[in-house]
Amino acid sequence: MNKSYDLAIIGSGPGGYVAGLYASRLGLKACVIEKDLIGGTCLNWGCVPTKVMLHSAALLSQARGAASYGVICGRPAVDFPIIARRRDEVVTRLRTGIETLFRARGVDLIKGTARLKSPATIDVAGEEISAGHIIIATGSRPARIPGADYDEDSVCTSDGILSIKELPKSIVIVGGGVIGCEFATLFNAFGCHVTIVEMLDKLLATQSREASKKLETLLKKRGIDIYTSSKVESVVKSRPVTVKISGGKEIVADKVLVSVGRTAQTGGLGLEELGIKTGKGKIVVDGHLRTNAKNIYAIGDCVPGPLLAHKASYDGILACDAIAGHPRKVDYSNIPNCIFTDPEIASVGMTEEEAKASHPDAKVAKFPYLGSGKAYLMGKTEGFLKIIGDSKGSILGIEIFGAEACGLIGEAVLAKTMGVNIKDLSYVVHGHPTLSEIFQEAAHIFCGTGIHTA
Repeated sequence: MNKSYDLAIIGSGPGGYVAGLYASRLGLKACVIEKDLIGGTCLNWGCVPTKVMLHSAALLSQARGAASYGVICGRPAVDFPIIARRRDEVVTRLRTGIETLFRARGVDLIKGTARLKSPATIDVAGEEISAGHIIIATGSRPARIPGADYDEDSVCTSDGILSIKELPKSIVIVGGGVIGCEFATLFNAFGCHVTIVEMLDKLLATQSREASKKLETLLKKRGIDIYTSSKVESVVKSRPVTVKISGGKEIVADKVLVSVGRTAQTGGLGLEELGIKTGKGKIVVDGHLRTNAKNIYAIGDCVPGPLLAHKASYDGILACDAIAGHPRKVDYSNIPNCIFTDPEIASVGMTEEEAKASHPDAKVAKFPYLGSGKAYLMGKTEGFLKIIGDSKGSILGIEIFGAEACGLIGEAVLAKTMGVNIKDLSYVVHGHPTLSEIFQEAAHIFCGTGIHTA
């Protein structure tokens, strides 16, 4: 039986499911088609499960240092099966929550593999779905390196590593980007010997060199071996696994995690038959996320832009607005980066290096966590907040390295998005004692009126 909708969305990740819920608020009859688990990579194999384990790792680190704060906990230990069980329970609960919202909002969830038949029809396991508009939100999958025999046991992708029930004693992480550094943080906290192999000359390519080097120094102090400017030449799957890197170095470990980025999932959709343009492995869209096919949009990881869950949700909302006749042009300059290492790193806009390369008048002001009373009483003095602006006081970028950075970045995103001048930012009163005071302090430094600085 043919089903008809105003909007059909292929994929139920943070782009697709948010688009479905938002579309219902706009009065559109919508369905979401999903071939696997609702919530996509973010909920099932990415953002959420990793942060569950990172939260456990943070609690463990706090317990280990609690005695210096007068709190005697005894010797903390890791019960990884409990952590894994809680991880799975949280994911299941949140997945159920999305399904409940779908039912409450009248969004139909259709299970099966979708293939485009025309700009207005989709085939799902032999059933035809008709739609006035279509959004492709098929996300991405872990990129792979040649020569590695992935079995999701001894050699894992970032998806497969989240299925482990027991901790390895040692692990080699290939790739020192966001995913690799987050996993390095949690496995190191749990007592595993961790080695990071990164092809570039620094960790976290999207962050400033200062933040990258600072994190590298801290990770090395915790016993993590780091090899930058190093290429993996071979991975010999055995027990244990042997990883050979450039320079002839061989590293032996219980497990290997390959986290070298992600690849858009666009195969099998029927894009070629409809003449939908692709480029560099992604679907080509205009400033309103429309493809070159009438009434078909694409969002999230399968289109250009940062591969972030919140970017996908942003895309989904903008695509729905365009479909509803209220188009807004895409702007990724105010999308925050959030890295849940220990300490956390977060940023919005340009890095210091990018700003100085494109703006001759770029100026940088930095306030250290050590100067914050709140950071000092928490014992979290490692870090800084950096404001990058031009000679007129316009915010070009803000980077935070330190405790709660991923939560604090929201104020920076708001200020930059709304065009708040750095001088005006220095006038904003923050509660005391809080970590958020570092915004005002850095803004004062930028304006030459530093308070808690020599």
